[in-house]
Amino acid sequence: MNAGGGGTAPHVGANSSSSLGNSSLLATTPKATTMPMAQLADGWLELESDPGLFTLLLEDFGCHDVQVEEVYDLQKPIESPYGFIFLFRWIEERRARRKIVETTAEIFVKDEEAISSIFFAQQVVPNSCATHALLSVLLNCNENNLQLGDTLSRLKAHTKGMSPENKGLAIGNTPELACAHNSHAMPQARRRLERTGAGVSSCRFTGEAFHFVSFVPINGQLFELDGLKPYPMNHGGWEDHEDWTDKFRRVMAERLGIATGEQDIRFNLMAVVPDRRIAITHKLKMLRTNQAIVSGTLQKLLKADEQGEAGNGDSQRPDTPTTLLEPSAFTARDLQSLLKNLDTEIAINEQHLADENDRRHMFKVDASRRTHNYDKFICTFLSMLAHQGVLGELVSQHLLPSKKISGQSAANRMNKQTSGTANTGATAAGAGATPKSQQQQAVAAAKNGKSPNKTPGRRRKGRNKCRKRK
Repeated sequence: MNAGGGGTAPHVGANSSSSLGNSSLLATTPKATTMPMAQLADGWLELESDPGLFTLLLEDFGCHDVQVEEVYDLQKPIESPYGFIFLFRWIEERRARRKIVETTAEIFVKDEEAISSIFFAQQVVPNSCATHALLSVLLNCNENNLQLGDTLSRLKAHTKGMSPENKGLAIGNTPELACAHNSHAMPQARRRLERTGAGVSSCRFTGEAFHFVSFVPINGQLFELDGLKPYPMNHGGWEDHEDWTDKFRRVMAERLGIATGEQDIRFNLMAVVPDRRIAITHKLKMLRTNQAIVSGTLQKLLKADEQGEAGNGDSQRPDTPTTLLEPSAFTARDLQSLLKNLDTEIAINEQHLADENDRRHMFKVDASRRTHNYDKFICTFLSMLAHQGVLGELVSQHLLPSKKISGQSAANRMNKQTSGTANTGATAAGAGATPKSQQQQAVAAAKNGKSPNKTPGRRRKGRNKCRKRK
């Protein structure tokens, strides 16, 4: 589902703005160009829920070892995910949803020390929930397993110990994040922002607002981080024999209503995972190393066999030391079979690596098509059609379908009449009648006062017989 994630942001008070003060992230960013806070806060655009878009957005943030994949089946295992991003239809919490609000309030984490120990930021900037969801996953991961890059590393170090509201202000006050975010938005998002003027998602007024949230494992607990909530939500831990993704599947099944059958299909689920190309490249390196070892061992074994046959046939095979394989443990046929399997594995992984590179290339192609403004092209194309005098005809063909349908029905009626006349003439010719005899019959019928086209029915024939008998 390619739905734009907007959502509304809570009200930002004057105290929270002043608390950020001069210690904003811009002061510690030497390459950042200072931009007004109001311009940054009011200029964030809606983004589509697309894994390619999120992957390229991560690269723009400076995090190159991560990618985003779409999840189609919850039961399918996912290899070492960092977290999940969930897009759902956002409904404002009113009294009609009091039960849901009370259930959510039970899992709120309100301890200030626990909140400050994790990265949880409130969404104080409208339309920034896509970036918030990504940062909630990345900045809660172990730095040893993930290279964040300069921008995200500075943001994490600068916001350590801040309140969730000030963390949200720090995100909105980072021009690198805002520029990277807006560079992947469609031109329609910019027009909607200019039309509404307030920077709030336009779909909110139509009742179809969508919102991004994150699910990440932190200290053995599954957390749900929603920037529109006042606190992070702790869904609890998982069993010792389970993975944290098993706990996530149960939470999502309950959230989506899969168990009860009341499932809402208007959602999208994506996983933040390591870059697949890194694992494939590492596996290819190991396979090629093993290929070199097996190939060298096979050559030494064949050379030793040749030397043994050339010398004394009864003499023992000389020792040929190798790094990993002993020639006496394998025959030449075994090594050839092993080498063939390695060649096959290398070819398969090379194809997988090529597929991943092609996929990244298509991400960039789709991004250029998504963000390109086609307005000038469409206007120029229409003006050329009008200059050539064919625009009016095309418009009349496509905007007036009723006339076209009525013309087709009239043509069909004419064709039916023509075919009926042809069939009548064919029947008369088959009975041996000629046009001249038909005219004579018509004249005689007119003299007798009878209609030439009408033939007497059964009732008239019966009356004529009765008159003759009388």
